[in-house]
Order: sequence, then C-alpha cells, then structure tokens
Amino acid sequence: MKIIIACGSGVATSTLIASKVEDIVKKNKLKAQIIQCSLNEVDGLAKDATLVVTSMGKLVLKCDVPLVVALPYITGVGAEACDAEIERILLENKGN
Repeated sequence: MKIIIACGSGVATSTLIASKVEDIVKKNKLKAQIIQCSLNEVDGLAKDATLVVTSMGKLVLKCDVPLVVALPYITGVGAEACDAEIERILLENKGN
C-alpha cells in the first residue's frame, strides 16, 4: 500500500502528518510506503496510491484515490476522528 502525504512544500506539515499516519500503520501492523511531497507532486504520485493525506483543504485530485484532509493534526481539534477515517480507509484496502 502506498500513502501520499502532501503539504505546500512537502517538508514541515507533511512531516507531522506522516508521523501520525505512521503510528496508525504500525498500530494496525500494516505494510505501507509513506511518501511525503509538495502539492505540485501529488498527481504524479497518487495514481497508484491507496490514500492521499494532506493539510490543504482545497486539494482536488485528478485520480480516484481517497483523500483525507488532516488539518486536525495541526489544530488538535478532531484528531481522533481523523485517525479513525485514515484507519478505516487503510483497513478497507488492506488486501490491495
């Protein structure tokens, strides 16, 4: 499974989000490749991804991949719901 983590520059915010997603992956004993990138790189990387997680609420993907806006990881409000949504998507795609 391939998970794309995207923020404006692909550095600061995506590192925080990647850490949270990695915790979910480990907790569920999943094998995943986590790729951090900038918004400009998302479409090129997302076509065979399982999930795209971003800090940018207005991101629109050109392919049919689940997208989670992880702004709650930055604000601290709603982080548990964000965890649950990411976990649900990953577990649904566990065999793929």
